[in-house]
Amino acid sequence: MNEKQMELQKQEKQKREKLKREKPLVFEKILKIKDRLDRGIPTPMVDIAYSYLCNLHCKHCMVSRMAPKKRKLDVAMMRSISDQAHAFGLCQFTLSGGEPLILKELDDVIAAMQPDKFHLSMSTNGHFLTEEKALHLKKIGLDKVKVSIDDFDEKLHDRNRENAGAYQKAIAALFNAQKAGLNVVIQTVVSHQNCKTDRTLKMAEFAQKNGFSVDVMLAKAVGQWEGKHEVLIDDSDMEYLKQVHETYSALHLDTFPTYGIDRGCGTVNSLLQITQYGDVLPCGFIQISLGNLFEESLADILARGMRIRHFGCYHKKCLSGHDREFIEQYMTKFYGKPLPINWCEAFGEEDFIQ
Repeated sequence: MNEKQMELQKQEKQKREKLKREKPLVFEKILKIKDRLDRGIPTPMVDIAYSYLCNLHCKHCMVSRMAPKKRKLDVAMMRSISDQAHAFGLCQFTLSGGEPLILKELDDVIAAMQPDKFHLSMSTNGHFLTEEKALHLKKIGLDKVKVSIDDFDEKLHDRNRENAGAYQKAIAALFNAQKAGLNVVIQTVVSHQNCKTDRTLKMAEFAQKNGFSVDVMLAKAVGQWEGKHEVLIDDSDMEYLKQVHETYSALHLDTFPTYGIDRGCGTVNSLLQITQYGDVLPCGFIQISLGNLFEESLADILARGMRIRHFGCYHKKCLSGHDREFIEQYMTKFYGKPLPINWCEAFGEEDFIQ
């Protein structure tokens, strides 16, 4: 372990000690994750796309394709989801969208997520994350912010977001959140085209130097990139990312081992997304509904997801961004269609664990 890795480990220890002081119930639940996973009990971080309202128009966004439904998430439903998740032993929520910071009822939504029972994160483009707003979010129970920075090249980020100045606001948001005492993560998109560039290294170096983490989101052939499989990384790109991680441990990918746990692709077992309309997806990029929370319980939907062999078994590669076989056989089934499609449309009897 090199000096930089030791420093990151020290920072993580400090974060855990902080969580133990601020949210002891959450800390106790997090300590049980490894044992639960060893026993085959899914313990996903649940990403909730509460509302698709947003101030930006990103190229990878799929919102325009989401099929409208009569029922949408509201504060009462958020409380129901929180109660079900707590009863199941889950401990982590991420509030996403859309852009959560434009919600008028944001404080009520966070209260409904029961901050004393969950580690709460928020995914944001950072446009409205002022220092004052960050302090307020910390006060009402938020623990972490994940700020999207598509590329360390300012012009490329702003072009993808179709908004001049988006990059500078995102960078400012990182430091505003840090000053407020929130944990800070940069969410960045890595494609085959930008992976082996100095921008990837600079992003990792910037994060490590300033006490941030970098969550690598592999480019997916969805949104305006639907069907453009040339954006997907290959095995050589993945090896490069692993090498960068060895030097800058602040850079992380879901399929990398964490805290001694190698979960591989975390779909269902370690990750879920709930759409604005209550559909439960294996992840935010696999637009296949495993069930709807207005019709079934979270526990029943989780059980179904774990019976599907692609999600209930270990997979080394990210299914939606690296595993070409899964992408070509299953994700292409929702190309060109209103989203999400139902699990019955995507999977057959042979896809289930007997």
